[in-house]
Amino acid sequence: MSHSYDEDDDKPDEGKKKKFDEFDCPTCNANNPWPDGLHDNEEINCHYCGTSFIVRFTDEGKMKLREI
Repeated sequence: MSHSYDEDDDKPDEGKKKKFDEFDCPTCNANNPWPDGLHDNEEINCHYCGTSFIVRFTDEGKMKLREI
């Protein structure tokens, strides 16, 4: 009896919050590395177009960016 492993299944030891260390700018689509990790309610700027965002994390652990 084998069990297929879906990509959405939780992997062992991944019950902790995911660390986000980059984001794709919703304005210009540029990838922005963020070595110190992104934190909830942090104000960030795109390195390429300069647009400012507030970082928010949902209860499901997904990151949302709101332009300010």
